[in-house]
Order: sequence, then C-alpha cells, then structure tokens
Amino acid sequence: MAVINREEVVARLGGDEELYAQICGLFRRDGRMLLERLQGALDAGSLELAVRYAQSIKSMASNVGAEELMTLAAQAEQAGRDGDGVSLGACLPQLQQQLFSVLQELPAQTPIAP
Repeated sequence: MAVINREEVVARLGGDEELYAQICGLFRRDGRMLLERLQGALDAGSLELAVRYAQSIKSMASNVGAEELMTLAAQAEQAGRDGDGVSLGACLPQLQQQLFSVLQELPAQTPIAP
C-alpha cells in the first residue's frame, strides 16, 4: 500500500511535476528536523511549541500526499491543543515510523532543497 498519494497532489498542482519534486525536496530537508523539534518541545514541556511543530508536519505531509502521516500529525496537534502531553507523546513513535516510510517512498530523484 502506498504511503504517498502522488497522483492526487500532482493533479492539485495542475500536473506540475517539477513543483512536486521541489515540495518533496523540502519535505526531505525539513521532515526529520520538525519531528526532532516536536520531541524537544514536548520534552521541555512546551505544548504550545509542540502544537506548532505538529501542525507544520501535518501541512508538509499534506503537501506531498502523505495522508496517514497527515492524520497522525493532526492527532498529535489536537492532543497538544487539548493540553494532553501524554497523548501527544504517545503519537511520536507512530509519527516517526510513518515519516520514515514517507521518506522511503519519495521519488529517488527528488532533489533536496537548499
């Protein structure tokens, strides 16, 4: 089962494959960093900052067509908004696993953005 709905995203972009490749490059560049920052914010007890990082992951996941990652990030975001750091923390292993799956599925020729 595919973890990226590439066709749907490229269609939303008017068939612009080059733009999709650039978006994927940004995801490659920033995805892990955002997850690490989310973990750091949670460790520091800053739910507000953790919510922002979860929201950024959700947006990036949507941009590349990673629907499951987007759903998981939305759950983490909502847990943070609800003040539930325990539930947000419980989302992190799944977020990490799904992020890794997305990175593995991105096209090999995807350039990493500067």
